[in-house]
Amino acid sequence: MSFPAGALCIKTAINQMSSLPKARLYEHFSYDSPEAAATLALSRHPWAIGLSIYIWNVKWFERFAACIRSKNPDIIIFAGGPQTIDFTEKLPSWLDFAILGEGELSTIAVLQGIQEGKQIRNLQIDGLITGNYVSPVSSKLPDLSELPSTFLTGEADCIINDYDSVLWDLTRGCPFACAFCFESRGKRTVRDYPMDRIEKELKYLIRHDIVNVFVLDPTFNLNPERAKTIMRLLISKAPSEMHFTFEIRAELVDEELAQMFAQLNCSLQIGLQSSDEEVLKTINRRFDRELFEQKVKLLSSKGVAFGLDIIIGLPKDNLKRFRNTVNFAVSLMPSNIDCFLLSLLPGTELTLKAEELELTTHDDEERTIRCTPMFPEKDIQIALSVRKGMDLFYTKGQSCMWIHCILEALNITACNLFSLFVKWMEQTGRTEDEDIWVLQDEFVQSLFEKTKNTKLIPAMKSFMELHQGLCYVTDTCESATLDLSYRPEDLAKLDNMSLSEFVRTTKMHRCSPSVVWEDDEIKIY
Repeated sequence: MSFPAGALCIKTAINQMSSLPKARLYEHFSYDSPEAAATLALSRHPWAIGLSIYIWNVKWFERFAACIRSKNPDIIIFAGGPQTIDFTEKLPSWLDFAILGEGELSTIAVLQGIQEGKQIRNLQIDGLITGNYVSPVSSKLPDLSELPSTFLTGEADCIINDYDSVLWDLTRGCPFACAFCFESRGKRTVRDYPMDRIEKELKYLIRHDIVNVFVLDPTFNLNPERAKTIMRLLISKAPSEMHFTFEIRAELVDEELAQMFAQLNCSLQIGLQSSDEEVLKTINRRFDRELFEQKVKLLSSKGVAFGLDIIIGLPKDNLKRFRNTVNFAVSLMPSNIDCFLLSLLPGTELTLKAEELELTTHDDEERTIRCTPMFPEKDIQIALSVRKGMDLFYTKGQSCMWIHCILEALNITACNLFSLFVKWMEQTGRTEDEDIWVLQDEFVQSLFEKTKNTKLIPAMKSFMELHQGLCYVTDTCESATLDLSYRPEDLAKLDNMSLSEFVRTTKMHRCSPSVVWEDDEIKIY
């Protein structure tokens, strides 16, 4: 996901202006030396260097710019990106100017002014931050129907083949005001790229054999009819191996759109954040638990892969409410659950109200939450342990299809299971690097033995092995031979039957079926 979509947009906009020198894009990563990167940059003899700044790379760029400044103070250094909201208080000395918001128009206006001999300190342009001027508004919003495409202009050609995953911008803007999100400080207008451009860009991605596309649209299904139009295009044109990831609002899904998602090689990411209405009100989100559950189950019934996002440390959240959220999320059987420690991102409502809300952060670059009045540090650590267990046992271990059997059989919650898994790993000296399916098998056996449920072990482990085999073949397209104590068709009953009832009513039958990928589907022989 390191595809530099934002920087490409600025490069493309600059290169459409004949009055400006051509811009080139150079990539570095956090593990690279900023001093070495600066030396490389200086060797190219630039007159200006633009930096794409985020909360996690600002320190790196500070060192980079300091090295540039020490060797050639005449080079103009400017920045854009979400982090620049922090510079409205004071522009760092290592920058000549920064741009707030969408940067294409404002960046061009400033660079043209400099080319014409104007002094940066005398410029006053929407979205511009200098040492003695801070624009009261963000940059002017470009007309998306006129904005040049990074793909269609060929500007992305220099890096497109270095990636099998790209970010694809279909819409800009978000109507929601989630207090933790960068999008919340942007303008509320939602603007769509023209459909003819989208169709041409899809052809470009197909031509370059891109296999993973993350759609940059905060709420893909905000406009259901537009979403369906795009889905029809993707279903009809995209090759089967091309995978799309969409961010959606579950509540806006209907039967037709759910069916479309099922027809495309895609997965959905849904921002739950918390299942507690009081907590969600503090971040300006509404939540209808019954409607959310109904829509997610609609997606599940169509076989659509989806994941849920959860945040630890929101205002008014506490350990009990967090546990309830995790248990609720697992009950919906998502394919993955991404759990994040709250970050106080620059310019967001929670950051501006942090003192009032008594939100205390760590000193790390991402300003993650350390404690709140209702979520003390010791409870945050417990929540992080639950997250570790959930990341491993649930998401990495792909246990969504069988975890319910364990929870029901042992009468425990998902949170308790994840905590027990982490404790078992610590006690047995196991590590995250080991085969997760082996860890799951050994842990589940020990848990059932400890709780004196040994008679359920063959059925439980067979059900696990069946789904682990299906996951393996799906992920690799290689065949697998299973070692089961029950027939696969009998194990299918466990989707709707308790483990104890299954063992009581189903005859054991040792078998070694093969799971294969054949004719674009999984078959069991």
